[in-house]
Amino acid sequence: MKTLVISVDRSRQKRTIYALVEVDYNNLRHIREKGSWLKHLAELPKQERRNYIAKFPGRFEKLKPYLEKIIITPFLSEIKDEVANKSENIRILILDDAVLKKFSEYSGQKNVFKESLAKRRYEFRHVVLLTDNLAYIGREIYEKNPNPNALKKELRKRGIL
Repeated sequence: MKTLVISVDRSRQKRTIYALVEVDYNNLRHIREKGSWLKHLAELPKQERRNYIAKFPGRFEKLKPYLEKIIITPFLSEIKDEVANKSENIRILILDDAVLKKFSEYSGQKNVFKESLAKRRYEFRHVVLLTDNLAYIGREIYEKNPNPNALKKELRKRGIL
């Protein structure tokens, strides 16, 4: 039975990072309840953003048990492989509008949503915000040290991976 909700986001400035979050459809309610603190990082004022990022790992720890998998990577191929491997179990696929163009084989399918539409739906809003936050934080780390291994190490140190 198809039960996975997969959300993919891209964060881009000097460097590009992709984030993928897999959630069991039955856990969406728990993520909404425990993730009421989630906000769109790019829309926060600088000082508030700094505080939000500092508090993120502790708050994120409460959401982790409800997530199936998290991937944060500079390589789109890793994201494509994961989506292809799980395609039999995907109930809903939410793709960043820019990423959807690179996933042309999925465009037009009933269960595929653009991020811009999915974040307006209460049911998916928190998953989209979580994926967006992970991509943003991953990009900030990667811009300081553009080494994929250092990125993974720093994300583990912060308790995100």
